[in-house]
Amino acid sequence: MARVYKSFSAAVVLVLILAAAGCAELPPDYIFEQPDATSPPAGTPAVTVSDPGHGYLTPVTPYPTVTSDRVSPTLSRPPETTPAPDTYVTIYDQMIQYPQATKAYSLDLTTPPLIIEYEVEPKMITRIKYTRSDYGKREYRSYKQIYPSENAWFLVTIRDRESGAIVAEDGFGKLYSADRRKKIYMGWSGNYQIEFAGDEARVHILMRAGGV
Repeated sequence: MARVYKSFSAAVVLVLILAAAGCAELPPDYIFEQPDATSPPAGTPAVTVSDPGHGYLTPVTPYPTVTSDRVSPTLSRPPETTPAPDTYVTIYDQMIQYPQATKAYSLDLTTPPLIIEYEVEPKMITRIKYTRSDYGKREYRSYKQIYPSENAWFLVTIRDRESGAIVAEDGFGKLYSADRRKKIYMGWSGNYQIEFAGDEARVHILMRAGGV
């Protein structure tokens, strides 16, 4: 802006000097022009605007804006399914407190399977143990220990009634694991004798069969 103003002032001064010198008119070949503030000065090299796409992008006409007519999805509840009925028949559902005499039952299983489920609650033993501490004043302290009785056990035996041979057997304690919940599955028909025996335990027994 300062350069334009100086050029314009110099032109005015030139006109005044000519007028003062007695020239009533300017030379016919003189043209008074005001420099364009937006035009670069003569001799300034042309500046090329760099391509914002760096040669990878080509300008194109954008797609017109379209108003969305999509409708929000409606959530629906899945159809309720009716649980399948239990096809097994409950033939025994008892809680037995041991010690008690061995119980035995006969069953003519014509429609397998036979499922025997049981849960054992063994007698629990509480013991107070005294031991000396390895820290501080090394005083004797008491600790309470609770654990299943070593004499607690339960046994399920399934025999063939005609021969007396054992066809299935499982239980808790003694020769068997300490798992308190177990299941015995018999998948073939036959005439059986089922025996329950145990000691120092309370056992819930549930027997089901495919048909009787």
